Amino acid sequence: MKTHISEFCYKTGRILFGVFLGLVVLQLIGYWAGIRPVAVVSGSMEPTIKTGSICWVDFDTGKEALQTGDILAFQRSDGKMVLHRIAGFTEDGIITKGDGNEHEDAGVTTYSQIRGKALFSLPYIGWLFMGNSRQIVWSLLTGSLILLVLKKDKNENKNFNHSIRK
Repeated sequence: MKTHISEFCYKTGRILFGVFLGLVVLQLIGYWAGIRPVAVVSGSMEPTIKTGSICWVDFDTGKEALQTGDILAFQRSDGKMVLHRIAGFTEDGIITKGDGNEHEDAGVTTYSQIRGKALFSLPYIGWLFMGNSRQIVWSLLTGSLILLVLKKDKNENKNFNHSIRK
């Protein structure tokens, strides 16, 4: 029974590690192409983008490519990144509004505040990354150690079984 559980955990860990590695490679390719993830921390874009989602933003999008209805990533004067929909254009900049807000944003978003255009989002994945980065590192290290112990246990069982058969 113990070996079945160990083998299940080992195989599951290998699959999860493969998925994680694949996602890291995709993320690196995205970074190279100017696409970066942004965690959504408020409900101003609900129901379109849920709180806790990760939204991938093309940071290389030029202002000429932006259209009314696009979801824009811009940096407020306090330094916080915001994702809101483009409601219109003026000579001074862009009028934005969160889908979950009743009114348009106060003031105009200037072109110098624009960081990019949202491409797509995955709901609730952002909760994993909104915590303390130290917690994330410790979780990954703990998971790696558990997999290492399970792998060692599996190898010892394999060597033990091999020596009995001789």
